[in-house]
Amino acid sequence: MIKKVYQSIMSFIGVNVLFWVKPELKKIVRSFLICALFIVLIIYLQSEYLKWSEISGNREYLNLSFILKYVLILISLIILIFSIKRSKLKHDGFDKFRDKKLKTVAEKKFKPQENSTTSEIDDAYFDRFRTKKKLRTTREIKLGKE
Repeated sequence: MIKKVYQSIMSFIGVNVLFWVKPELKKIVRSFLICALFIVLIIYLQSEYLKWSEISGNREYLNLSFILKYVLILISLIILIFSIKRSKLKHDGFDKFRDKKLKTVAEKKFKPQENSTTSEIDDAYFDRFRTKKKLRTTREIKLGKE
């Protein structure tokens, strides 16, 4: 009893660690569980049909029921495979950055000029300092030195 409880706790922890390491596993496991439930439902409905046909004596569509069962299971497995492949392509680790314009550190610090008028204003502003012979520091200005 204790061994089973220990195994179930360790399985739960292991699954949560896997989901934490690879978040797209949640989507894969969810689609796998939906497919498994759909297959179990198909098998249950077909077994109910077999019981009904045995009780009623109507064995006219037994072959068709088996063919339909296997075709539906095959279709559900194909849909599962394509959904897993699509989720792997969609969630490849770069989905956070896919639709965003990435900026480097230099682009963030030194934003490009929007238009030429701002650069002309900046040039005119700095021309004042370029023509000065001696620039004063903040300390010199506060102390009143010339």
